[in-house]
Amino acid sequence: MREIKTGLKSGSCYLLSDRVNRRYLSGIDVAEGYLLYSDNPVYFTDMRYYLAVKEKLAGSYISAAPFFGLNDIQAEIKRQKIKTVYIDFTRTTLSEYAEYKKLFGKQRKIKDCSAKVSALRSVKSDIEIKSVKRACEIAEQAVRETFAHLSDGITEKELKKFLEERMIALGAEDTAFDTIVAFGKNSAVPHHETGDDKLCDNQAVLIDTGCKINGYCSDITRTAFYGEPDDEFLKTYNAVLDANLKAEREIYAGISGKGADKIARDVLIERGYGEYFTHSLGHGVGLEIHESPRLSLKSDDVLTDNMIFTVEPGVYMDGKFGIRIEDTCVMTGARAVRLFSDDKKLTVKPLKK
Repeated sequence: MREIKTGLKSGSCYLLSDRVNRRYLSGIDVAEGYLLYSDNPVYFTDMRYYLAVKEKLAGSYISAAPFFGLNDIQAEIKRQKIKTVYIDFTRTTLSEYAEYKKLFGKQRKIKDCSAKVSALRSVKSDIEIKSVKRACEIAEQAVRETFAHLSDGITEKELKKFLEERMIALGAEDTAFDTIVAFGKNSAVPHHETGDDKLCDNQAVLIDTGCKINGYCSDITRTAFYGEPDDEFLKTYNAVLDANLKAEREIYAGISGKGADKIARDVLIERGYGEYFTHSLGHGVGLEIHESPRLSLKSDDVLTDNMIFTVEPGVYMDGKFGIRIEDTCVMTGARAVRLFSDDKKLTVKPLKK
């Protein structure tokens, strides 16, 4: 278990109740608990999980302690002579904050650590990158097999079921999020809710999916066509692909999130599709499917080596079709390197009766 350097000064601690942040800093996944991350970190959890946590943390730099109430944490904070308690304001409820203020507020400072923890999580270790890479390999293979499975009359839900079962069969521990399968005009809705629509002749097929390895996510979107695509679809697809490829070529360490977004957006604007690119270029990927950094028109996040993020330009023609091409990329050697191996050319599946 690696020790994560937070940059906290002696006499300060993170007090985290959020499951994902607890997992990130401790390396173990527990449904409930509190992580007091300090010079001498302590993982508090109730007796349902305590023995398992104690076993998982044996020999590590984090000790386990049974939790019977916040007074237990207060006593540990006092014992360690902690003067500043950092909590994540974005993941703390008002009732939790009120309890913290009541217990700690008079003797100690309570500050927000949301930006600090987000920044820590945005830069991945080699172990984290390895897990995301494997999750990407599985998702890509499953999508390839799913497009080969297209047939007349299959429903969106049936195709989704096939895809998610293939990811699990290939070694994924879980899906990363609720898979999107969209046929025809449904693909023009970026976050379409997969339904009972049946695949018909000459329809776009958009799949947005991902899976988890060791808790780490992958994210991939591919758009195929069932039948014979017309010139409008092919022209639009090529524009989205060009925007995707240009962004991946030109994104570099040190560029801002809005600078990265602009690369792809400018391609689509030039081709006449600017108004149909209705979302941001991408987002960070890790223990959560959406995390820092953000690649959007409003983002000042700076991309650095070992960050993992998506590049996903899209064009959505209401009532006709939508096209999105999404890669998960890692910044390596100051350049964006995608974690999929396909050439991203349009998959055209001949009609199968």
